[in-house]
Amino acid sequence: MNITVAEILTTHGIKGNLKIKSFSDNEKRFEKGSKLFLDGNLVTIESSFKHKGSIIIKLKDYDDINDVEKFIGHELTIEDKDLEKLNDGEYYLFDLVGLKVYEKNQELGIIKDVITGVYPNDIYVIEKDGKEVYFPALNATIKNVDLDNKKIEVENFKDYE
Repeated sequence: MNITVAEILTTHGIKGNLKIKSFSDNEKRFEKGSKLFLDGNLVTIESSFKHKGSIIIKLKDYDDINDVEKFIGHELTIEDKDLEKLNDGEYYLFDLVGLKVYEKNQELGIIKDVITGVYPNDIYVIEKDGKEVYFPALNATIKNVDLDNKKIEVENFKDYE
């Protein structure tokens, strides 16, 4: 399974550089020599730098804006075997989406999305009875995450409905 680590937003200049939006916490993911998949093909990063809060990359063998314009809106991916090991209590966002949400053994809904980078904590978008509930991912509200059984136990759900 391939995991999306970035989205190509636009070109940057005329020499084949691409502006990307990173979804990765691994700062080394886009360094020179890194290998990623683009449209199912393995590509190598020739160079990269930060620019105005974004990351600009140059892919090896793509030297002109005309070579890379077709990639705008596409995703850069890695194989799941290349994911880093996480510490206890840490989860990949894609592992959380789809988990059934329970409180006191009563099923409440399903995690449809996770909002990151906006608040001091992540926000789980939980679908309950066709409506979305924005639920904070805090130690006080998340009691247990069970990836093996695809469920998450929460507390104080009614406070956020």
